[in-house]
Amino acid sequence: MEAIVSAHTTLTSPIVCTSKSVSPVCTHSTVFKGLCVYCGKNMSDGFGVGFDFVADGLSFSNPNIAVWKENGSKNLFSQGKLQLVLDLDHTLIHTQATRKLTQEEEYLKRRANSWGKISDGDLFKLTDEFIVKLRPYIRTFLKEVSSKFELYIYTMGSRYYAKEVTKLLDPKGEYFIKSRIISRDDSKETRKKTLDLVPGEERGIVVLDDTEGVWNQHKENLILMGKYNYFRDGKINNRSFSEKKTDESDSNGVLANVLGVLNQVHGLFFEDSRNLGFQDVRTLLRKMRGEILLGCTVFIKDAGDEATVVRKRAEEMGASCKSVIDSSVTHLVSSSNKIEDHEWKELEIKYLVHPKWVYATYYLWQKQPEYLYQPS
Repeated sequence: MEAIVSAHTTLTSPIVCTSKSVSPVCTHSTVFKGLCVYCGKNMSDGFGVGFDFVADGLSFSNPNIAVWKENGSKNLFSQGKLQLVLDLDHTLIHTQATRKLTQEEEYLKRRANSWGKISDGDLFKLTDEFIVKLRPYIRTFLKEVSSKFELYIYTMGSRYYAKEVTKLLDPKGEYFIKSRIISRDDSKETRKKTLDLVPGEERGIVVLDDTEGVWNQHKENLILMGKYNYFRDGKINNRSFSEKKTDESDSNGVLANVLGVLNQVHGLFFEDSRNLGFQDVRTLLRKMRGEILLGCTVFIKDAGDEATVVRKRAEEMGASCKSVIDSSVTHLVSSSNKIEDHEWKELEIKYLVHPKWVYATYYLWQKQPEYLYQPS
């Protein structure tokens, strides 16, 4: 137990706990393998919060975690760094079972890199059963962002899967260490993710994930990513990137644009060192997102079942959404180009755009050219 306490001084240093040999009172702030590391008491399985990804069987009490988080942030802020939590599937990579590859995708089995060339490739056989494609721009993204953020992986996949995929993303171990790889095996929650496991205050943590629902308690920390689907997906009618032998844009794709957002957030956070105690990435993200479509007035005519989401995204970006169409509307959002003449001419609407225009603008964090998203 002494080795565990010594190995994690950063975690245990704020603990106020008295040894059994000195006093019968112990706060049981740190537990390892079911026993308090200070007094040796056998604790229940539900004690505190587990940190198995740091050391198997390690748990901390909630009061200790709060102090640990505060100290963690102070240390990082002094280095000019924030924290960035990264999802894996459909955010940084796309994994597909080889048995699900279509006939047009069979060539990928031959193209997949061997383990000996990890740093040079972007397509790998994880095992004989799975193939993994890295999102374009990922290596540049990790290199650039690591200078300003301490990086974490957080996936709903297993611990084994998380570690194996992390080797593909970071073959030299430059960005991630064992204690910064969090999997579903490390949380009691099976359907959601929590920042409780990240050693920092929430005001200094940004999250990248393609699934909003798993972050219900931390939505303000989240930058929602457009899903990366490289392989054929049964839910998608169009041919996949892999079938068309193309890919997401490298220089103007989601990761490249998000890198710009992260750099801006970092710059604003550390703009005035005297104000660090009051800065909050959640406030900065909300403000930045709310300026993207500022000045636009949107009327959603036809977006099908997605109308509510389209409206929500537009409003988050600062657009004013009208429930009745009038001359103030600048953007008529419709999946159909069958617009009555009086709606178009008399009201002098500037743009007719497909709902995809709203989504693209939201994921790329900048207003997209309307002519690229005209309804068919």
